[in-house]
Amino acid sequence: MVNSKRYDDETLKHLQKVQKMMLSDFIKICEENDILYFLIGGSLLGAVRHEGFIPWDDDIDVIMFRKDFKKLDTIMQHNKNDKYALFNVLNEKDYHHTWPQFRLKGTVLKDWWADQVDYTPNIYIDIFIMDNIPKNKFKRFIHRWSCFTLNQLTIHSFIKFKNSSKLKEIIQKFIYYFIKILPVSRYSIKKKCIESYEKYENIDCGEYCDFPSMHFMPIYNKNDFLPLKKAKFEDLTVNIPNNYDKILTRLYGNYIELPPEDKRFRPAPEKIDFGKY
Repeated sequence: MVNSKRYDDETLKHLQKVQKMMLSDFIKICEENDILYFLIGGSLLGAVRHEGFIPWDDDIDVIMFRKDFKKLDTIMQHNKNDKYALFNVLNEKDYHHTWPQFRLKGTVLKDWWADQVDYTPNIYIDIFIMDNIPKNKFKRFIHRWSCFTLNQLTIHSFIKFKNSSKLKEIIQKFIYYFIKILPVSRYSIKKKCIESYEKYENIDCGEYCDFPSMHFMPIYNKNDFLPLKKAKFEDLTVNIPNNYDKILTRLYGNYIELPPEDKRFRPAPEKIDFGKY
């Protein structure tokens, strides 16, 4: 879906301020409960290159090992929290992503797909999860592609996309309508997807994959992340991966070089409401 709407400076700065508050609270929960997290994606790039937000960025990405996420999920589900909710993928039947989100209650961040789901999209932090992946090349190939396929089926079973590529749009709409006539629920597809991600959870593989990543299932070694390093993000101190240079180079190439000026923006949502924040 192509979205050309731009943020005005005031709204973007306000959003970044709210998200920094969310990140601070998220870090506090993690530190109080011995939960390991790292910045990843554009947030890691922002910490390394800008010591904070990329000036035009509008979200925060963190990543953690599956065992740490399960600990966070248990804490958030069993302790009343009036400020935040954790979408753990399976606790919100209409949620169409296959990664969790840490969400700020009482806010709205409505994108083009929002009318197709039954929940109110809030301002969020994306939480990506590193799952074990086998070293055997054949098993790895099968596992990655089964996870990728289930991820795509999940997304396209919930959301009817429009796409600048007509071929992609035809394929995506075919999946959407085909799943509607199958004798399976969309939730069962999503559940199967998460089970696939976790298939090797109890096997020490030594390597990990972020299956729903926007950077096509990157594979990491444990020493890419541990021992962790600390970095500045605005006025916060945050965890970043041990080998952040390797990770950022893999994700972005020459990440120190700024993109062309016409690429320095993120599409704005259709509606944003900060509530009392």
